Amino acid sequence: MTDILNLDKGYDPDDVVECHYKGTVIPISLSVFLEVVFHEKIKGKKFVRYKEGAWIYSISEREFNKLAHDAKATYKLNKKVIIKLELIDKYLEYFREL
Repeated sequence: MTDILNLDKGYDPDDVVECHYKGTVIPISLSVFLEVVFHEKIKGKKFVRYKEGAWIYSISEREFNKLAHDAKATYKLNKKVIIKLELIDKYLEYFREL
């Protein structure tokens, strides 16, 4: 499996997370670890901020900002803006290639 790393092959120890499972330590790349953790954390979320939304959709914050406004998915609470993910997903369906 490519997600499990062998530190002897030149991986930077700062980019590795040690996962402990039943007495075994498994080194996993930081990027894979964060993706798994955030996806699990996001599953039940309905609203996000710009930075988190950009990460979810793998686009820049600026692109996500435009996407959220085009989809009319933004809600302003005091001075903070939150974005409804369901509306983003519905909006993106219009651009699906068949």
